[in-house]
Amino acid sequence: MKKIPAALDTASRIADATDWSAAMEAIAIGQFRAGDKRGALHTANLIPHEINRHGVFMQIAFEQARSGHVQGAIETAGHIKAALRRDTVLLGIALIRARAHDIPGALITTCHMGSELARQRASREIAHL
Repeated sequence: MKKIPAALDTASRIADATDWSAAMEAIAIGQFRAGDKRGALHTANLIPHEINRHGVFMQIAFEQARSGHVQGAIETAGHIKAALRRDTVLLGIALIRARAHDIPGALITTCHMGSELARQRASREIAHL
């Protein structure tokens, strides 16, 4: 875990905001894969570019869903402020559950979506699997 502070220190010296965001994204994913979910979410929240920040949350949520940590995946998706992006990630989580033969769980996941239209779309996609 001593490598993370060093990586964060190195990233803080990157002058270009786009490159810095990409470095922080890689660090956050690394933290998550090393088992430091809290640190990964903290690092993700430091990312200035919303698209990079949401990309980290999406990757973490999908990895959580694939490993069976569905509630954590839904909570991670909740960190995404843009409603359409959040619903897209929730759709991905629902489809991961459906492909794992958990249709009731997939449909429950859609209940966390922000719009009725998104929930209907998700239900149709789940039905076509």
